[in-house]
Amino acid sequence: MKRSIEMWKNICSLLLVFVLFACDEPADLANSQSYEKDGVSFILPGNWKVVGEEREEGFRYIDIATSTDAVAGISVFSNGAMFNLEDYVNLIIDSFNDLLPVGSRDRGDIVEFEVDQSDKVEKALRNQFSITLANVEVPHTADFYEMKVQSDRVIIFTQTTNEEKELVQKGFDQLIQSFKQD
Repeated sequence: MKRSIEMWKNICSLLLVFVLFACDEPADLANSQSYEKDGVSFILPGNWKVVGEEREEGFRYIDIATSTDAVAGISVFSNGAMFNLEDYVNLIIDSFNDLLPVGSRDRGDIVEFEVDQSDKVEKALRNQFSITLANVEVPHTADFYEMKVQSDRVIIFTQTTNEEKELVQKGFDQLIQSFKQD
């Protein structure tokens, strides 16, 4: 369990780095690229990339950098290992403030929402919150999509500032729609 908590802190640290230091350009759907590794495949915009993977028994996390301050990640839970979606969302929220070098993140509101574009998604939760840095409040949206793929559970996590959502949402949709596991 201690190792899992450390891994989650590492994942949240990576998310924080991308939130603070990314540049801003729309998702390049015209030059999409495929990712295939160890039975997982999906399509990403041409200006996004997989920047890391974490693995431990029963769990795999794929970290995706976008072309903006937005982030995405894929958690694959196998062999019966699984957080329920609400616990997963709460873990992300609780870990985020511990890792912020400056500023703070509020808990915001968490609501279930319907996903029109994907029949793979069993449940989706949205967390609307703000990050405050130097007395400037920046509204964000984090979406969590839970899927069952064969015998595994998958959660795809996306997060962006509300201002940049239009730049990246089609890329998030492409990732979710194209996700496959062999």
